[in-house]
Amino acid sequence: MLTAAAVMAPVPAAPKSSLEVLLETIKKRDERPKDEPPALPARPTCRGRLPRARRSPTPPRVHLEDGVAEGAAADTDKKPEAVPDTDKKPEAVNENKPEIEKENTPEVKKEIGGQEAKEGKAVNGRIFGAKRKLCSVEPVDESPYVENLHEERKDAMACKEPPSPYFSSARAKRNGKPVFTDSMDYVLQKKLRVWCSASDEKWELGQIESISGDDVEIHLVNGEVLTLPPERLLPANPDILDGVDDLIQMSYLNEPSVLYNLQYRYSRDLIYTKAGPVLIAINPLKEVPLYGKDFIRKYRQKLTNDPHVYAIADIAFNEMLRDGINQSIIISGESGAGKTETAKIAMQYLAALGGANGMESEVLQTNVILEALGNAKTSRNDNSSRFGKLTEMHFSETGKICGAKIQTFLLEKSRVVRRAPGERSYHIFYQLCSGASPLHRKKLLLRDANYYNYLKQSSCLRIDGVDDAKRFSSLLGALDIVQISGENQMELFSMLAVVLWLGNISFSVIDNENHVEVDSNEGLANAAKLLGCSVPQLVIALSTRKIQAGKENIVQRLTLTQAIDARDALAKSIYAHLFDWIVEQINHSLGTGRQRTRRSISILDIYGFESFNKNGFEQFCINYANERLQQHFNRHLFKLEQEEYLDDGIDWVSVEFVDNTDCLSLFEKKPLGLLSLLDEESTFPKATDLSFANKLKQHLSGNPGFKGEQDGAFKICHYAGEVSYDTTGFLEKNRDPLHTESIQLLFSCKSDLPKDFASVMIAYSQNKSSLSCHLLVDSQKQSVVNKFKAQLFKLMQQLENTSPHFIRCIQPNNKQRPRQFEHDLVLHQLKCCGVFEVVRISRAGYPTRMTHQQFAERYGFLLSHSVASQNPLSISVAVLQQFSIPPEMYQVGYTKLFLRTGQVAALENAKNRMLHGALRIQRNFRGLHTRREYYTLKKGATALQSFVRGEKARFRFDYLFKRWRAAVLIQKYTRRRLAATMFTDQLKNIVVLQSVMRGCLARKKFKCLQEEKESKVINSKVRRDVRNNISQVRLCHEMNGEYPRQPVVTELEGRVSKAEALLRDKEEENAMLKQQLEQYENKWSEYETKMKVMEEAWKKQLSSLQLSLVAAKKSLAADDMVTRAARTDTTPTHAQYDSEDTMSTGTHTPEGTELKYQNHNPEPRLATGNSDRRINAVNHLAKEFEDRRQVFDDDAGFLVAVKSGQIGSNMNPDDELRKLKDRFATWKKDYKSRLKETKVNLQKVGSHDEKSRKRWWGKKSSK
Repeated sequence: MLTAAAVMAPVPAAPKSSLEVLLETIKKRDERPKDEPPALPARPTCRGRLPRARRSPTPPRVHLEDGVAEGAAADTDKKPEAVPDTDKKPEAVNENKPEIEKENTPEVKKEIGGQEAKEGKAVNGRIFGAKRKLCSVEPVDESPYVENLHEERKDAMACKEPPSPYFSSARAKRNGKPVFTDSMDYVLQKKLRVWCSASDEKWELGQIESISGDDVEIHLVNGEVLTLPPERLLPANPDILDGVDDLIQMSYLNEPSVLYNLQYRYSRDLIYTKAGPVLIAINPLKEVPLYGKDFIRKYRQKLTNDPHVYAIADIAFNEMLRDGINQSIIISGESGAGKTETAKIAMQYLAALGGANGMESEVLQTNVILEALGNAKTSRNDNSSRFGKLTEMHFSETGKICGAKIQTFLLEKSRVVRRAPGERSYHIFYQLCSGASPLHRKKLLLRDANYYNYLKQSSCLRIDGVDDAKRFSSLLGALDIVQISGENQMELFSMLAVVLWLGNISFSVIDNENHVEVDSNEGLANAAKLLGCSVPQLVIALSTRKIQAGKENIVQRLTLTQAIDARDALAKSIYAHLFDWIVEQINHSLGTGRQRTRRSISILDIYGFESFNKNGFEQFCINYANERLQQHFNRHLFKLEQEEYLDDGIDWVSVEFVDNTDCLSLFEKKPLGLLSLLDEESTFPKATDLSFANKLKQHLSGNPGFKGEQDGAFKICHYAGEVSYDTTGFLEKNRDPLHTESIQLLFSCKSDLPKDFASVMIAYSQNKSSLSCHLLVDSQKQSVVNKFKAQLFKLMQQLENTSPHFIRCIQPNNKQRPRQFEHDLVLHQLKCCGVFEVVRISRAGYPTRMTHQQFAERYGFLLSHSVASQNPLSISVAVLQQFSIPPEMYQVGYTKLFLRTGQVAALENAKNRMLHGALRIQRNFRGLHTRREYYTLKKGATALQSFVRGEKARFRFDYLFKRWRAAVLIQKYTRRRLAATMFTDQLKNIVVLQSVMRGCLARKKFKCLQEEKESKVINSKVRRDVRNNISQVRLCHEMNGEYPRQPVVTELEGRVSKAEALLRDKEEENAMLKQQLEQYENKWSEYETKMKVMEEAWKKQLSSLQLSLVAAKKSLAADDMVTRAARTDTTPTHAQYDSEDTMSTGTHTPEGTELKYQNHNPEPRLATGNSDRRINAVNHLAKEFEDRRQVFDDDAGFLVAVKSGQIGSNMNPDDELRKLKDRFATWKKDYKSRLKETKVNLQKVGSHDEKSRKRWWGKKSSK
C-alpha cells in the first residue's frame, strides 16, 4: 500500500506546501504498520493552537516591520492586477527578507502578548466621540450558553476597537524612510482613484494626478485639486465595482468605499446588500417595488440571486427541509430602522412557501393584532415596537405550515400612563376611539380620544397619513381570521375602555397631610361599570391601604402621589395582563391541531438599541437585551468561526472585533453587577433612586465600562457607544408594585377577565404555596429585571438550538425622510453591527468546510486513477491535486478540509459533468432495455387486447341485438296500439261527422219536400175553388137561363192583358236577375277557387292521415292475419268516408241539384226577396273571407316578430303557432260548412225561380 508521501509524488518539482509538511509530520509520527490506514492528526495540546514544533513562527506571506505584522491584511484587499507589479519590485521585497528571517519570533509574540495583557490602555473608540478602555474580562456568573461556559471564560477577549482604516493604507516608517503597503503602493504607482479626507473629515473621491515627495496631488470629482499626504488617502474601488450587491466583492474594504456603495444602491431603491452571511437592509422610508407575488415566485424558483429578505427566508426554509435543523432569522437594528416591516416581509415569504392550508393567513394576521396592542409612535419612529417578539413557525415534513407560537418580552407598560411630548400611547386606544361602531361606543361608553387624560397628555393624537378608523376595521378582520370569538373581542375592548376611564379618575386633597378622596365623576362610574365592580369598591382600592398592626388591620388614606401611583399601577397592570392574555389566545388559535414536528423557523423582532436625551428604566432593559443579542451575533460570526479554524489546527490570523463581554459582565456579574445591585436595592423599603445611584458609584466606579455622574445619573459603555441613564423611577418600575386592595378589587369583579388577571398575579408570587390568599398578594414578587433576564436567557438558549441568519437593519437618517443618506449615522450603525469585521472574516475565511470522510465520499469518485491508501485524507489530497487547486486556496485541518470561496465550484462542476455523463449512459442503457421490454409487452398486450376487445365486442353485440329485438317488439305493439286507437278515434269522428251532415241534408230535403207538398196542396185547392166557382156560376146562369155577358169576357181579356204586361215586366226583371246571378256566379267561382286551394290543403292533411292509417294497417297486417282481415272489412267504410267527404266538399254539379229540386215551385211574389238574400249571403261570406285573411296575415307577422325576439320576449312562439293553427282549422271547418249551406241555398233559389217560371208559363199556355 502506498503511503501519503507516494500520493504527493506526481509533483516533485514543486516546493513543499504546508499540506505536504503536515502529511510528512503525520507519516513520521505514525507508528502503525503500512498495511493499515494512517490515523488522523492528534488534537493540539493548546486549544486552538498547534504545537510550536509543528507550527510556523509567522503566518505565510506575512512580513515583520519593527515588530509590527504587515502584509496579511493587505493581501486580503489586494487586487488581482497588483500581483505582477509586486513581482517586478525585487528591491522592495527581497531586500527585506534577510532581516525578517533574522528577527526573533518569540520576542514579537511577547510584545504582542504584552499589549493584549495591558489593562486600562485607551484606544480611539470613535463611538459617540468617547474613548473606551481595554479591560480584563471578568468572569460572568451566568450565561445562556451553558455548554461552552468554561471554554468562553478561558478564551474571552478584551473589548477592542477595530483597527483604524488608515492602517491598511497608511505609510509606515522604518529607519526614517517611508514604506508603502502593497495596496496603496500599487494605487499610487498606477495613479488610480482614491478617497481623500479633507480638513472637515469628509471623504471625497478623486484621481491621483502626480506624486512629489511625501505629497500627492488629487483631482477631485468636483474639479478641485488638493495636495495631501498619503496618510490621508484610501484606495477606491474601480468603476465596475460601483453598486456591487455583496461587500465581499469589493477590492478595497474601507469606510468610504462601503458607504459609497451603500449610498449608490440606496439611491436606486436597492435597499438590500450582502455583507458575507449578513444581509444589510436600509430602511427606504417609502414604498419600493421589491415585493409581491412576482418577486416571491422569482426567489422561490431561483430565477434571481439578488440580496433580499426573501432570499434569506428561502435559505432558512431550504436548510430546514434539507438538514432537519431548526432555523432562526434574527433581525436587529436601531429604533426606526425597519425591523418590524422586515419581519413581516420574511413571514409573508414563509407563508407563501408553506401555505395552501389556511394557516398562513392566520399567522400573518397576528402582526396586525400585535402591532395595534404593542406598537406606538415615538420621537424616532411612527410605528415603534415597544415589546420583543419571537414568532416560531412550525412546518410539516412536506414544508407546509402546521402551526405557530409567539413569545413576547418586556412590554413597555409605563407608556400607557405617561410618555414624552409628541409621542403616542399604543395604537389600539386611538383606533378604538376612532373606528368603533355606534353599538360598541354605546356598550363601552366611549368618547373621542381627546376626552381621555391618558391620551391627550402628550398633545399627539394623530399620525400623518394614518387612518385609525381604517386600521381598526383591519384589526376586527384580523381578530376574526385568528378565530378570536366575538365574546373575547368584547372583553378585550371593555378592558381597554377601563384603562382609558381610569385615567379620568381624579382626586381631591381633604386635609393638611395631603390625604385624598376620589372625586365622583364620569370616569369613576364608567370604570366601575365596565370592570363589573361597585363604585365604593373601586374608591377603596384607589384611596386607602390596609396596614397590619399586630392582629389588627388599620385602614390608612393615601396621599395624592400615592393615589395617582395606585391608579396608574392598576391601569398598567390591567393592560400588561390584557396583552399577555391576547397573545395566549392567539397561540391557542394557532396551535389548534398543530402537529408535533421538530422543524421550525423562528423570526426575532425585538426593540432596537435606543439612546435618547433622557434614558430611563425601559432603555436600560432594551439596551441590555441588545447587548445579549450582539453577543450572540459575535459568538456565531466571530468567535465560533475563528475558534473552529484554530481548533482544527489550520494557519489563521485572528481578526479582531469589538467584543462586548465586559459590558455583559457589568450587567450580569454577581453580586456586584448592575442587575444584582438593582434587585438588592429594590428589596429595601426605604431605598430611593438616589441611593441606588450612589450604590452603583460605590461598587462600580473602578469598572471602565461604567461612569457615575451627578443627580442620580450614570453612563454605560455599550457596544454601540456610551448611553447616559437617569435613575429616576428605576426602583419603582423594577418592583412593579400592585397592592392588596387592587388585586382584591380584581378578584371581586363580576367579569371573568379581571379575575383571571388577579389569578395570574398571584401565580407570579414566590411563596404562593405556603401563604394564604391575603398574605399572598402582599408577598414579594419577582422583580422586573430578574423576570426579563430569565426570559432573555431562555430566548438565547432557543436561538442557540437553531441555525441563525442575521439581518441588520440600518436607519438612513434621523428625520425619517426618504432618499436622505447621513454618512455618519450609517457608519456608526455599521460599526456597531460589526459589518466590517464580518466582511473581513468572510473574505479571509474558509466558508466551505467538510470533514475528510464527507469530502472523500462526495468527490472521491472523480479520481482518474486509484489511490493505494484508501483513507479519507489521502483521497481528499489526491482529488485536490488532480484538479490543481492552489495550496493557498485551501487548508487541511485535523478533521476537516477548509476551502475558500469559489473553490468548490470546480469540483462541483466536474462532479456534475461526471454525474451527467453517467446519467446519459444510464439513460441510453435503460432506454434500450425499456424499449425492448416495451415492444415485448406491447406485442403481448396487443394480442391480449385483441382477444379481450373481440370478446367484449361480441358480448356487447349480443347484448345490443337483444335490446334491439326487444325494442322492435315493444315498438311494434306500441305502434299497433297507437295506430288502432287513432284509427278508432278517427273512425268515430268521421261517423259522427257523416251522421251530422246526413241528418242536416235529410232535414233540408224533408223541408223542401214538405214545402213542395204544401204548395201542391194549395194549388190543388185553388184550382178546385176556381173550378167550383166557375161551375157554380155556370150552374147559376144555366138555372136562371142566363149566359155570360159580353162584359165578362171583356173583363177577362183585360185581366189577361194586364197579366201579360205583368209577365213581361217579370221577364225583364228575371233577365236582370239572371245577369246579376251570372255576376254572382263569376264571383262565386273566384271564391270557390280560393276555397278549393284551402280544401286542397285540408285534403293533403287528410291524405297524410290516410297514409299513416294505411301504414299502420300494413304494419298490423305483417304481424297478424286477423288484423289484415279487419283492415279488409273496414275498407268500404274508408271508401264511404272518401265519397262522403267528396260530397261534403260540394263537388256535385248544379244540374244534379236542380233535378233533385225540380218539383219545387215557389210563389212568384217571393222571387225578389230570395234574390236579395242571395246577394247579402255572398257579400257576407266574401267580406268575412277578406277579414279573416287579414287577421291571419297579421297573426303570422306577429309570430315572425316574436320568433326574431323583437317583441314578446316572454311568449313562446311554438305555443302561439299551435294556437294559430288551431284557430285556423276551427274557422276553416266552420267556413266550409257555411259555404256549403250558401251553395245549397243558391241552388235552391235558382231552382225555385225556374220552376215558378215554368209553372207560370204552363198555366198561361194551358189557358
